[in-house]
Amino acid sequence: MKLAEATQALAAAVQAHGVRPAQTVRRKRWWKPQINVLRGAVFAVALACLVWAASVPRT
Repeated sequence: MKLAEATQALAAAVQAHGVRPAQTVRRKRWWKPQINVLRGAVFAVALACLVWAASVPRT
């Protein structure tokens, strides 16, 4: 109970002094490829392997 009252008092004091809350630090997000890009990349790798396998002479 005392913690809730202290939290409310702190929030009121911060608002009274006009202090803005600190902004959260944005992390750099990694680029998330679309599913079609992934499908295209898998297809390209499979096609390259197929062409390479067809170009290797049989023994």
